[in-house]
Amino acid sequence: MIRQAVVMIGLNLRSLPQRLGSALIDVFGVACVVAVFVGLFSVVASYQSLMRTGGDAAVLMVMKAGAGSENESSIPADDAAAIATAVSAADPKAIISPESSRLISVKRPQNHDFVTVALRGAGPNAVGLRGGMRLLAGRMFRSGRYELMVGHASQKQFAELQIGHTLHLADADWRIVGVFEAAGTGVESEVWADLGALQSAYKTGNRVSAVRLRPTGDAGAARIRARLKADPNLGVAVQRERDYFQGSVDGLFNLMRFFAYPVLLVMAIGAMFAALNTMYGAVAARTREIGVARSIGFGAVPVALGVLVESVLLSMAGGILGVVLIRLTLNGMQTNTNFLGDTQFAFSLVVPPALMLQGVVWAAVIGLLGGLLPAVRAGRLPIVEALRET
Repeated sequence: MIRQAVVMIGLNLRSLPQRLGSALIDVFGVACVVAVFVGLFSVVASYQSLMRTGGDAAVLMVMKAGAGSENESSIPADDAAAIATAVSAADPKAIISPESSRLISVKRPQNHDFVTVALRGAGPNAVGLRGGMRLLAGRMFRSGRYELMVGHASQKQFAELQIGHTLHLADADWRIVGVFEAAGTGVESEVWADLGALQSAYKTGNRVSAVRLRPTGDAGAARIRARLKADPNLGVAVQRERDYFQGSVDGLFNLMRFFAYPVLLVMAIGAMFAALNTMYGAVAARTREIGVARSIGFGAVPVALGVLVESVLLSMAGGILGVVLIRLTLNGMQTNTNFLGDTQFAFSLVVPPALMLQGVVWAAVIGLLGGLLPAVRAGRLPIVEALRET
């Protein structure tokens, strides 16, 4: 039976030039489905990778309870001081970094439009609290001055972020004095300023968005959590920085699934019907050949397998084509999260091999489902009727 199936598959594939038009439609349809699938979820995977590396599991974030992001959190000066006191009492060697986060607009040179970027007000402990940060060019901003440092990723993406340029923020001109990198994490998409200068310019008093903490270990982190939770007057929530960033990834993934899966399902059904039409056409065009094969001893199963395998191979060819096109187009492309709103992150798109493999597998499933009914029809063709076909 296996030998007969191999022979039938070979005969089917050799007859493809006679059905080239319908076969190419099948391949193109599956390629479109796979390209959309891999492209959409490559964006999610790339963003997820950025956020995972951007969040440090050893760093805790203290924000106002109920705030969904740093930009929505506002901690009064007295509460920030009380948090620092409680943390020092629970873990005297913990690093404490009160920070303020705002959104500013910067211009993109390619599109000539404006997008939002995170502006972070940071104190003297902010750099030491984060691992992997280093100065690439220029110098650190000075305390109390309207000076900025820009992340390397932001500088590559946006105009007017070169050293020596100025940004007009809060009715004042801020001079860019340095460029930093942070091991490719989301921090590189930010612009940094002195916390006191930022509070003064925006007239927020001594309010901060969040207090970041680096405890000395798990025991210290547990004591800090317990201490802050025990004071209900503070009204703050404590979470790991990594969990904070992972939450934004989960939200994006759920959003993508909500919108993408119905579209992909419709496209997949369309591609499946294209495969169905192609293989029904193949069976109709080769009815007499099938009848001859059956009359000389070929079984119904090998005949059906010949049709089914052809359908799967055509779909897999489409899947591979879609994957190759997306990889050549997207892999390594610089993009940003402006389409998501809120804070802007710049990052490079990566098309993961696992996602490419998943796309080809889905293509094979489309081919399998699309070729199933034509394969059954081919296997059940009455020999006498098939031989009568001209």
